[in-house]
Amino acid sequence: MVSGEFEIGAVPFNADGWGPPESSTTATSTLPLHVPFAPFSRAEKLGRIADWTRNVYANQSNRPNTANKNPADTVFDFSADDSFPLSANPDDDSSFRLVDGKPPPRPKFGPKWRFNQHHRPQLPQRRDEEVEARKREAEKERARRDRHYNLNRSNVNQPRREAAIFKSSVDIQPEWNMLDQIPFSTFSKLSFSVSEPEDLLLCGSLEYYDRSYDRVTPKNERRLERFKYRNFFKVTTTDDPVIRRLANEDKATVFATDAILATLMCAPRSVYSWDIVIQRVGNKLFFDKRDGSQLDLLSVHETSQEPLPEAKDDINSAYSLGVEAAYINQNFSQQVLVRDGHKLTFDEPNPFANEGEEVASVAYRYRRWKLDDDMHLVARCEVQSVVDVNNQRSFLTLNALNEFDSKYSGVDWRQKLETQRGAVLATELKNNANKLAKWTAQALLGSADLMKLGYVSRVHPRDHYNHVILAVMGYKPRDFATQINLSTANMWGIVKSIVDLCMKLNEGKYVLVKDPSKPQVRIYEVPPDAFENDYVEEPLPEDEQVQPPVENAEGVEATDDVEDKVIDAQA
Repeated sequence: MVSGEFEIGAVPFNADGWGPPESSTTATSTLPLHVPFAPFSRAEKLGRIADWTRNVYANQSNRPNTANKNPADTVFDFSADDSFPLSANPDDDSSFRLVDGKPPPRPKFGPKWRFNQHHRPQLPQRRDEEVEARKREAEKERARRDRHYNLNRSNVNQPRREAAIFKSSVDIQPEWNMLDQIPFSTFSKLSFSVSEPEDLLLCGSLEYYDRSYDRVTPKNERRLERFKYRNFFKVTTTDDPVIRRLANEDKATVFATDAILATLMCAPRSVYSWDIVIQRVGNKLFFDKRDGSQLDLLSVHETSQEPLPEAKDDINSAYSLGVEAAYINQNFSQQVLVRDGHKLTFDEPNPFANEGEEVASVAYRYRRWKLDDDMHLVARCEVQSVVDVNNQRSFLTLNALNEFDSKYSGVDWRQKLETQRGAVLATELKNNANKLAKWTAQALLGSADLMKLGYVSRVHPRDHYNHVILAVMGYKPRDFATQINLSTANMWGIVKSIVDLCMKLNEGKYVLVKDPSKPQVRIYEVPPDAFENDYVEEPLPEDEQVQPPVENAEGVEATDDVEDKVIDAQA
């Protein structure tokens, strides 16, 4: 206890309410000195007003702000007492918590409000399970994207797939002399404008397109037929008698076919290796393909991120799918025609067919472009059909995309072609960018008014002999080229740069090879007898001789065996 006499003093009575009376004179005269006063309400809990049980003299020298205080006043000082924290203590705000536990209101017009406004509330357990499931799916998707990003970076200097699975389209011999190598990055900056081409000659005949195939859907699919008795020709440039005649007449200085030009024009999109033979004869330049070249086949899933099986005998390997795609493309181009004998014939017949031989519906347009004041290019372009639209004749190109296994593309055509054709096309543009770009370039070179794309699928994923047509779509070549970001000026810029480079070479034979693992092409100087037979065939006796095939013409007949559907270009 504190020693000394304690006087309470007179406490006035307030008859009108709580607290001291309104008379200030009475209040100030009777209140003790140095007593802190703070108004409070009845709802507040009162603690101790004064504590005489504490040792007010202990540790006064170590406490802040107590050195100059009167010891008698410390009974009313609770600044050091933890049981009565002052309101000015900054820790009060950090310990403050809201009592209301309701979640904050969701925005009324958020991204998911339209779809969730009519849903019933779910149980908390069910909601937690769905949240965890969504987290797991998001984690899997993120891991898949990271894996694809690390393995297949968009950098042009990085291979899009493992380079080990790709092989060169031609065996590089040690005696070949490499003259130059051109990275694809330089091709993207090229641009060259050409004027409208001039038609020098039209050969062959065309059958009319059957418009009923525009109404084909997966629900009323059509079986793909086999045309065993129609011959298809894939003749190279120097073996074409019409091109030889035009070269002798000095109609141009550069000669090629639409397939070879399309390969050059779309080279930056290619992944697989390919090669083109270049022959410089005098002041003329001939772009050829080898016998049995990969240019005769169609690539499948060339630009896909999912690798195909490496075994050549696998039905889903790159080689087997290329053979199957060529077979499908040829049969599709003949099935969608009106086979009533009515044909559109041109000035000259098919230059590669024998008299009386049944050939596929095709027309060859020999066209000439002006590359320079003293340089012209002649190319043989193909169209497969014709149709009358508003009393106007329109040329068509016919090509088919093939589905072999939906697990590789991730899109099931039988389900998506009905309602999401755009998604199917977008997937094909991602997996077969080079093939679609080459078809578009060939349609532009031949000035086709319309290009028809067929969607052909296997009857069963493990059956590569039987197929069905699920849908046929038509596109205008120029609009489709804009859609796939294929620039005509860039296409001709690539061709012009290659031509200018080859015109500086000496007379001889060269080969342009796409590197199998890097985005670049190389030019090799090869011997004059390269890619030719090194033996002379002995003539057969007259009684064993059969009708000889067209000289160097690569006629292909669709047969039951897929291996027989490969375009045999051996002489």
